[in-house]
This record gives sequence, C-alpha cells and structure tokens, in this order.
Amino acid sequence: MSSSKQHVSIEAIPFFKNLPISDLIAILKITSSRHLEEDEKLFSEKDEPDGLYILLSGKLQVYIFSGFVGSKPKVLAKINPGQYVGEMGLIDRKPRSASVRALVKSELIFLPSVGFAVLLGSNRKIAQGVIDTLEELTNPNIAALKDAHTNNEVRLKLEPSLENMQKLCGILRAQNMKTSIKSR
Repeated sequence: MSSSKQHVSIEAIPFFKNLPISDLIAILKITSSRHLEEDEKLFSEKDEPDGLYILLSGKLQVYIFSGFVGSKPKVLAKINPGQYVGEMGLIDRKPRSASVRALVKSELIFLPSVGFAVLLGSNRKIAQGVIDTLEELTNPNIAALKDAHTNNEVRLKLEPSLENMQKLCGILRAQNMKTSIKSR
C-alpha cells in the first residue's frame, strides 16, 4: 500500500483536517492495513471498539438490526473509498453502534485506539485538532458565541483531554441515535 494513498485518506478525516504533514505522518506510523473479502464482516453492533477504519478501495455497508428475530437489517450507510467508520470508538471506547461488512473485496487502513490514545497524550497539537473538530461536530453554533458585553465573537475552547473528547463523543452518539430512530 503506498504511503501517498494512506496520506490522502487520513487527511479526509475531520479530526485530522488541519494537522501539519508531520502530525499526519506520526498518525500513519501507528496504522496498519486490513483486507476484507466480499461479504466479510469488519465488526458487529455491540462489539468492543478497537479503532478507526479508513476505506482505501472497495465498498462497505453500515447496518443495524431492529431487534426482532428474523428481521432484515436496516442499512444506514454505504462507505466509499476515502470514507471511514469507527471514529467514535477510537475515542470513547463504547461498544459499536452498528455492524459493518464489505460489499466487495476491500482494503482499509486501521488506526488502533490504544496507539491513538498514546499519541493524543504525547502530541498536544493532535489532541487540540481532535477536540476542536468534536466541538464543531456536536454543535457548530456553540463554537462561536457572542460576548454579552462587547457583542464580539467568543470561541469556546475545551481542554484537549481524553475525558472531554469522550463527553463530546457521547453527545454525538446521542445525536446520531436520534437521527437513526427518525429514519427507521
């Protein structure tokens, strides 16, 4: 797998969008490649998370079951090259909220949670990039508020700690659950 192919893919992840090349390279150093055959499962709903997967080639399907025995799965999304799955579990380590399988033979980059946690603890720029993105994703309107006295824009900045990242992931999971329920 070429490093330029990995580099392009890892930049597409919102957590890493504003990072310099040196930080992207540090992230890539802890990744590995994974291959899936057609119809092979990447992970199942309620599995313990192990990290983030970036699709380089192929196609993945994200789905959930309704909970009724014998019911068909509800397809939530199709993942195309350059897209990713497992970003929440990378940070909050909560069980998977959906299942993912390969629709065709697929090649992925795997970023393990454990290695990423070490990287967050040792590189403040990466941690700040992740927390900034999570703040934007949870509520873009909260990121920019008006100061009551001056009417100037004030940016809220959370400390880039794993605990704060996990709290923001909890908010995102709740938002995703509401969206999922509405689409059923």
